[in-house]
Amino acid sequence: MKKNILYQLLSLIVLLPLKKIIQLILENPYFFKIQQKLNNYQVLTNEFKDYLNIQNRKILEVGCSTGNAAQAIINMNDNDYYGIDTSEKYIQIASQNISKGKFYQMDASKLDFKNQFFDMLLISSVLHHMDDQTCKNCFNEAFRVLKNNGKVIISEPIIDQNRIVSKILCKLDRGNYIRTPEEYKLLFMNFSIEKSNLFRFGGHSFCSFVLNKDKKT
Repeated sequence: MKKNILYQLLSLIVLLPLKKIIQLILENPYFFKIQQKLNNYQVLTNEFKDYLNIQNRKILEVGCSTGNAAQAIINMNDNDYYGIDTSEKYIQIASQNISKGKFYQMDASKLDFKNQFFDMLLISSVLHHMDDQTCKNCFNEAFRVLKNNGKVIISEPIIDQNRIVSKILCKLDRGNYIRTPEEYKLLFMNFSIEKSNLFRFGGHSFCSFVLNKDKKT
């Protein structure tokens, strides 16, 4: 009980003002790029190693931001990579820094790609910035542009109630829709879940999913 009261006081007095400051700083894409470079993306590579060792695939990353994550975990020489984001500034930075990718300012709920165009979709730390309906609209589009038996690779933060570090980091996160693994699952619409897991990334507790577009659907 005492710990809970202390945490609530900490949130009100320290964490909420600090979150506003962090949001203001990270709204600048150049500062966000620096923050991304501090991430150890090898963790994501290891988490999805059975799915990222691929060649000659068309891959779409939803919410690519400055492209740092994709550059670290995807072999862009051997695959055809596309990155989309709603931020024009992020797309400009990604296009300047990563010559092998194709980057577009685009809304993931209204994709400008033909049906069954991609072999794989990558969604990393994006869903917790969207409300449920927006997420479901995006997954409807993902289903449309993904080939039969195509994969969707997802990693998203969760709140580990047993780790104070996790609770603090989630409180400071810019995303307002951090969910439980079960709540994330409700967003996946017609996809089947091939694999799910929990892991730690950058101090956060994360959940991961690999979704499959079954032929029968």
